[in-house]
Amino acid sequence: MRRGAEAIFCSIPARIGILGNPSDGYNGQCISSLARNWRSSCVLTPHENRWDFTIDISCGEESSTYKSMASLAENPPDLSHDGLSRLVLGTLIHFQQECVASGLAIEASGFQLKLETDIPRQVGLAGSSAVITAVLRCLLTHHGLGTALPPHAVADMVLKVETERLNIHGGLQDRLPQAYNQMLHMDFREELMIGRGWGAYSHLDESLLPKMWLAHGGTGIESGKIHADLPGRWAEQEPVMVRVINELAWCAHRGKEALVAGDMSALATEINRNFDLRTELFGEDALGENLTMVRLARELGSCAKQPGSGGAIIGIVPDDEFMERAAPAFAEHGWKLVLLEM
Repeated sequence: MRRGAEAIFCSIPARIGILGNPSDGYNGQCISSLARNWRSSCVLTPHENRWDFTIDISCGEESSTYKSMASLAENPPDLSHDGLSRLVLGTLIHFQQECVASGLAIEASGFQLKLETDIPRQVGLAGSSAVITAVLRCLLTHHGLGTALPPHAVADMVLKVETERLNIHGGLQDRLPQAYNQMLHMDFREELMIGRGWGAYSHLDESLLPKMWLAHGGTGIESGKIHADLPGRWAEQEPVMVRVINELAWCAHRGKEALVAGDMSALATEINRNFDLRTELFGEDALGENLTMVRLARELGSCAKQPGSGGAIIGIVPDDEFMERAAPAFAEHGWKLVLLEM
């Protein structure tokens, strides 16, 4: 018997794409940070009995019990449904098959797992990645790996859970700041991605950022639906897409220079340029209400762009009265305005 087993806790914030997205999937560059207003939290409590392999999962109002991790992986449930449990189960199955069964991680006792999140769904804040990263970090600790995997390897495993297990489209930059737990400039040049399998990731101090805001509506559209035609367009080297992706990467490059130099006017210019390029890439119809909200923010005196592919936009707070001025304007459209905790 192992008594007094200590609970393992991990909390992962939402992710904000500041510049460069969606060039990350096409050998571009991005700057992304963490928004600590929202987070996904996982608590894994090992069973006191070392030989009790059952796993009890609680995700909000969803709960389930399985005989063991091995049994779950051998007889996986339907993962096509929506909800938090799908993300958790996909992570458990992937970890069992890729880490435990392969011998990378030692077999461990069963556990109780509780998952909670307040990250708004499908608004471009990498909520799914946050859930999976939190669960994966707890599993790594429970199975004796702790921090043995470098952050880029953790991010890669999260991406595989999303794409291979859950059929969720995800850009490369979505989970990297969450795995590193810091703001990053990310360079996904082809020679790096092909040569070693990951890009060049450099930390940017969050203190370099100005005050920023985020506005979001209700549940947005799954990013995979928005990005569906991009891989084909890139494979064909469509001239418009190739040019836009290259210019988006330069947005991130110039944005990094602006942050280091403390030039917030230049940063605002790049934020606006990023959204305008995104509009050229996807077309106005695909942006939906986001386009209306960006135009509203600009009328109110701020720069604005999407932090991802869902129903949210971000910008720099231009003056002390902006939040008070903008909140009711966004509220008229059913959108909520918040000051970001970066």
